Amino acid sequence: MRGLFPYVFIFVLNIYAVSFSQHKGLLEIIYMDIDAAQKERKIDSFFNVNLGKIAPNILADCYHDLGSKWYYANWENTEDKSQLQKAIGSTLQALQIKRNLESLEQCSLNKTLNNLGFFYSLNENFYEAIKIYRELDTYGTEYCIGNREKDKVIFARDNLGSLYLITGDYYKAIETYVQIISSISQLASISPEEKDTLIEAYIELADIYFQMDVNKFSESILENLNSAALLIDSTDVLHTYYENRINQLEGNRLSEIGQYKEAIDSYLQVIANLDPSDSVNLAYAYNSLGLAQLELKEKVIAEEVLLNAISLNPNYDAPYNNLGDLYRSNNEYKRALSSYQKAMDLSLDRNLELDFDELPDSEEFQYAARKIELLNHIVTKANAWLSYYEYDKNKDHLQDALDTFTLADQLVDQIRYTSNEQTSKLFWREKSSALYMKAVEVCYILDKPAVAFYFMERNKALLLLEDLTQEEAKDIANLPQELTEREFKLKRAIFLSENSLFETVDGSKDIIDSLKSTVNENKYVYQEFIDSLNTAFPDYAKFKQKEAILPFNELKSNYLSNQQAVLHYILNEDDGFGLLSTHDTSILFQLDDTAKLNEDIDTMIHLLSNGRSDTNILYTTSYSLFKKLIPETIYTKIIGKQLTIIPDYTLQRIPFETLVVDHTNLKYLIEDTEISYVYSMSLIDHNSRSTWNHTKQLLSLAPVTFEEQGLASLLSSEKEVAGIAQVFQGDIFIKEEASKVNFLKQADQHQIIHFATHADMGDGENPWIAFRDEKMYLKEIYANKNPSDMVVLSACNTSSGNLKRGEGIMSLARGFFYSGAKSVVSSLWPITDGPGKDIMISFYQNLDKGYSKSKALRQAKLDYMNSKIVEELKHPFYWAGFIVVGDNAPLVASRNPIWIYIGIVLVLAIVYFLRRKLFK
Repeated sequence: MRGLFPYVFIFVLNIYAVSFSQHKGLLEIIYMDIDAAQKERKIDSFFNVNLGKIAPNILADCYHDLGSKWYYANWENTEDKSQLQKAIGSTLQALQIKRNLESLEQCSLNKTLNNLGFFYSLNENFYEAIKIYRELDTYGTEYCIGNREKDKVIFARDNLGSLYLITGDYYKAIETYVQIISSISQLASISPEEKDTLIEAYIELADIYFQMDVNKFSESILENLNSAALLIDSTDVLHTYYENRINQLEGNRLSEIGQYKEAIDSYLQVIANLDPSDSVNLAYAYNSLGLAQLELKEKVIAEEVLLNAISLNPNYDAPYNNLGDLYRSNNEYKRALSSYQKAMDLSLDRNLELDFDELPDSEEFQYAARKIELLNHIVTKANAWLSYYEYDKNKDHLQDALDTFTLADQLVDQIRYTSNEQTSKLFWREKSSALYMKAVEVCYILDKPAVAFYFMERNKALLLLEDLTQEEAKDIANLPQELTEREFKLKRAIFLSENSLFETVDGSKDIIDSLKSTVNENKYVYQEFIDSLNTAFPDYAKFKQKEAILPFNELKSNYLSNQQAVLHYILNEDDGFGLLSTHDTSILFQLDDTAKLNEDIDTMIHLLSNGRSDTNILYTTSYSLFKKLIPETIYTKIIGKQLTIIPDYTLQRIPFETLVVDHTNLKYLIEDTEISYVYSMSLIDHNSRSTWNHTKQLLSLAPVTFEEQGLASLLSSEKEVAGIAQVFQGDIFIKEEASKVNFLKQADQHQIIHFATHADMGDGENPWIAFRDEKMYLKEIYANKNPSDMVVLSACNTSSGNLKRGEGIMSLARGFFYSGAKSVVSSLWPITDGPGKDIMISFYQNLDKGYSKSKALRQAKLDYMNSKIVEELKHPFYWAGFIVVGDNAPLVASRNPIWIYIGIVLVLAIVYFLRRKLFK
């Protein structure tokens, strides 16, 4: 056998020699100075003859070069899209071969990944490009160390950031460009190519902040533009392209903050520096110039400039949108709507020519590469219909507005679904909130409470509902148990790695970078796994995107009776509406004087969360709020009812129980009605389909002291859990036993979980709750399953956190809903140890009587208010902090005295019957 080795080696060597020779032959064909059709035939012949004779790694290189050196080069010369698509096909073949090779240098794989991502981007297959670049960014970080050619990974990150920007994944884009700046800035020496990449990164960061919110991020935009300009000044090379981009973005920033004349100077500088043949960038500059002149009321000049932009680039959509604004300002509504529609048609890039009163089918959205621009045109058109109604009072325009807002809502979903980055999803939830408010305004004018209910529900905790729907989709699609468990573990790894990064405050840069790398890799692995699930289980992909909004008729039939009512709010700085739904009526009403309303809410929050606040000011403010939030027609219909409130915006921070309904005799709303809260009725409906088989009733934890964490002792907490244990049976963990490890072991076994401990919202992004040994953060709660019927957070600020418009408060309470709880009793401000204990014990005693959760808590509060306590302890600070959120069903079967009496009568009757029979 040993004697054969030299011959085998020589044979393999010959194969590779032949392969390299054939590869060289392909390149010679590509570079031949002959007719393109003739060259195509020679290339086809080359592959037909040599396909089985070339070593796999050399064959991959042949396909790689065919894509880049032939098809891509042809596309550059002809702009024939079919050539770009062939480049993609050839590069895909190269990638598939390389992935199947047992050994391959990473830099070879990187080159093919880089080309494929680039070709996908040019073909506007943005999401496919993101997937490829993400792989290169995650696993190609060791590319050809020491090689001075432009790093493919940095190039990939640059393109990846641009793609995230195009698709609206803004926070992921920021993260990517910050990573580029960090990695290049650490180099001992920076090449001219790397300096260019650094300049590009600063400019792109400025562009991202501009698209997110100019007024909010104006300083960040200016800071990044200045950083780019300083780098340009430090080189001897002309950077006219970058200078033009800086001036363009600075002009955009100035225009958005109202400095129109200064903006015009920036745009004129760009126009002066551009090559007259650069029609694309000239069109951008003229469009911006026209918009600034429109804002200065120079309408004639503005129209001329915008039409010039269109003549330079007829396929550019933005000038049509701005022309629409111009015509709308002149009350030329049909011309305005036609211009908005033209902008929409161009954004869809489907050669549509719709009339001004038509809309594309939402299925067309899948073909739109630039969905963000399209969304802007749709929303602008919807607002124009609303203005048209205000101009001529034709209510038909309102229905057109409503249809257009509905279409915009569907597009927002498509944008949101493409991102797994929570911050970007929250950004789009905030953007859509303004859309929903406008839609509810239209419903108010048209008196369509059922449609208003839909948009109000869309404005509440939709991401939470989406997450829970994805869990349900696994069952509907019959995912194998091992895949379900793997999906949860991968998602859990993301939350825990993010939490580790969050907790590492004083770590070195290397440690921080390593943690960030772990987070990114976990996200990449999770996304790859989800992509594979979507392919293998199409039903899962379909059902997980169908977070069901509860239909209005089902709200009435399933959740309303003679004794039940739902009061729904939508609110922002400028507008507000309420919707009362009972079994026999629906009233959609407008909240007046929203500016004063929001001012009163802020005052109320401050007064309630301070037990020493002036009660006279509190009562006056509370009464004023009551009159604004619950008009007389609404109040008369909720007295004595079981009222479910769905608050919005800052209303989520106040307990409605404390609204003063009678200022003269000091009467609170809690005395008239039983109140519970929900994030949305759709979420309640979703959770009603979940059933859990708990093996135990109560898990109660009270650490009491917190020496290691430097927190004050809670001496009453031990008495609190002891009092509860006399009512409900279960596991009680006190002092050292109240550890995080013990909780995590027990969390999925109990019907009720009760925490008597410390908690705080921290910086609002990652609130925490304290155990004896350590804290548990919100992201850790997300990472665990807790399918209990009720979680009680007898701690401070457990309903507090950062307020995300359109989604809600990122609180500990929300975290437990995410992990599977059906209801949460939480606190709106710091809870005083003694009164908190008394109310909690009374609450559980009432639950044991078969009361609903809201009735049990209401009665506990009323009992506290009516007890013989000193007057100052009757301040709402002491009794109103706890609220019930979520499912309101009793935990114990009702013990109605009537049935007790009937039972006694039956027992006596049986005894009487037996006695008569025995003594006959």
